This record gives sequence, C-alpha cells and structure tokens, in this order.
Amino acid sequence: MSRKVLCLMLFLQLFLLVACSSHKEKNVPLEDVGMVGIIAFDYIDKDNMKLTVAIPQYSPDAQRSTQTFSVVTELVSNGVVEIEKLSDKKIVFNQLRVVLFNEEFTREGNIRKVIEHLYRRAEVGNNVLIAVVKEKGEDMLKYNYPDKPNINFYLNDLLQPSINTAFNPNTTIRDFMYTITNPVYDPVIPFIDKNSDKIEMKGVALFKGDQMLELIDPKEALVIQAIQGRKNLAPLSMRMEQGHGVEKLLIDLVQNDVQIKSNKSMTSPKLTLSFEIKGTLVEYKGERSHVFTTGKLADLEKDVSKELEQDIKKFLYKLNELQVDPSGLSEYFRMYYRGKWSREKKREILDKLEIDVHVKTSIISTGTLK
Repeated sequence: MSRKVLCLMLFLQLFLLVACSSHKEKNVPLEDVGMVGIIAFDYIDKDNMKLTVAIPQYSPDAQRSTQTFSVVTELVSNGVVEIEKLSDKKIVFNQLRVVLFNEEFTREGNIRKVIEHLYRRAEVGNNVLIAVVKEKGEDMLKYNYPDKPNINFYLNDLLQPSINTAFNPNTTIRDFMYTITNPVYDPVIPFIDKNSDKIEMKGVALFKGDQMLELIDPKEALVIQAIQGRKNLAPLSMRMEQGHGVEKLLIDLVQNDVQIKSNKSMTSPKLTLSFEIKGTLVEYKGERSHVFTTGKLADLEKDVSKELEQDIKKFLYKLNELQVDPSGLSEYFRMYYRGKWSREKKREILDKLEIDVHVKTSIISTGTLK
C-alpha cells in the first residue's frame, strides 16, 4: 500500500471519529446553564475548604437576583461537581468575575494552589479579580444588600480602580501568578470587609510568598504604586506636625514622577528614591494663616515634602524588616547580579538595604482653605 493511500485512510478515520464525538456531545440550552459570577473560598481545616458560588438569575420569575450554593470540599473540581448536584443547572465559569478568599485561608498559605487551578482552566479568564475577605466569603455573598440587588456586579465594580481608590492594586489571576512566580516581587491583594449594608475597601493584604503576612492601609499602599511609577495617584490626605501644630490637608490630582538609583552593591546595598509630587491643595486646616500666599505656600511645600520623606522611609524600612518587596525594589540589584536570582537572595538584599528618600512637592493650585 502506498504512503499516500495510507495517509488518506488515516485522515478519514480521524475525521469520522471527530464527527462521531461531536454528534454524541449534547448541547446544553442557555437557560439550563448556571454562569458563576463570583466564587469564594473559606478555610475549614488543613484538608478542607468551603466553596461558595454566586450565580446571577435573569429570569423575571426568580425571587432573588442571585442564587448561591455552598459545599465543603478538599478539591475545587469536586466542589463544582457537588454544587451541580444541588443546582438544576450546569455550572460553568465563562462569566467568572471575582474570586474571594477569607483572611484565614490566605494566612494558612492555601491560596496559590487554588489560583493555579483556576489559571489552568481554559474557560476562566486571566482578568478575573481577586480579593481577601476579613471574615467569611460565604456570608458576604449570601447577605442581602438593599441598594445593591446583584452582588456579582457590585463586587466587580467595587474592585475596579477609580480615582478615589487608586491605591487598589486591582489584582487579577494573571497578576498574582506573575508576582508569585517572580523572585523579585511579593503579591498584594485588595482587602475588603462588610460594614453594615455595604462592602468597604479596608486596605491591601501583603503577602510573603503565598502566605498573607500583614494588612497595610491605603496610604501605605499608595507608596507602593508611587515607587512602581504610576503617574496619577489617589488624593493624598495628610496629618502632619512640622512646627506649626497639628495640620490637616488634602492634596488632589496628584501627579508623580520617581527616579530610583542603585549603588549596585550586593554587600552594602543602597537605593536613592527621588519623588516629584504635583497636586492641588483642596483643603487645609491648621495654624498657618493666608497659606495660599507665595511665601506661605513655599513653606508648606517644604514641610509636606519633609513629612512624606519620613513616612515613605518609615514604610520602606518596615517592609525590609518583614523581608517583603511588593514594589520590586530588589530588581535594581538583580539587574547587576551575575547568576541566578532567587527569593532567598532578595530577602538577603532587603535585610541589608539602606534607603535614602527625597521628595519635592509642588502645589500648583489651591482650593477651599480653612
């Protein structure tokens, strides 16, 4: 038998097999599909977790806009199978928007395995958002929010970055997998909590490897974004004492430019960070009178710069003590290192790192002043 005839016969057999399998595949009607919008993972013990899904209900006859199911499981896939037994629909993840982990789950270091599983599923998009919940994700999904009829859209919109929540790292599955596998970075994830009938952004969960280590506040998280080079930052609220009593001010429309220089030394590492901050003084409360005059404004700029230098330096040394690097500062030494960079090398650099911070603040206009 010639080679051409043999190839033709093999091709026909493959074609028939594909045709038969496609014919046997049962198409599921759209009304029989449950499209999961949010999935939450709560810690039970070292072997088990509680998996909760929220499925939007579009039927006008539905009493609630969201259907929720919860099961205790060891594996994500088994949990999905168990939920399908409870539901009258086929569960799919093509419309998954948000993944929640309760704080205990992240502190036990179980988050990476779950995200890797979701990351490998073809139907789950890489831009699915991640958040850490203070108590239980199940409770957050099942609670009835009077002015927010659909929890799926509510949480998705809340976790999207805006001008007032620009500190939010807006972490996606892809972002987490990038930072967790990159020896230069440590992951950060938004931290949310339920407050009465609302869900609030409380800060940012800071990770060391795949374990949540500490919660940092929005002002500290703003420093991370400034170091990473974000040009436009969230409004900057400050309380300072620089020789004029207690002063409170708000600087809006913050524009940031940062320059980072390394001494390239692995034995005595040092970084110099220079920030140029520009913004509008929206509101001021303090002892200084006529602060909007040229001389007074220049003095205020110097004091704001000094306060920011102290705050940024204090925060960065705090990160060094924790041996975590969410900003990727160790990259300024990795690029000069001959050899394979590792997380252990990063921790070693952070442990010895000396930091010098310079801030130049320019108030380009003023708003309502008291």
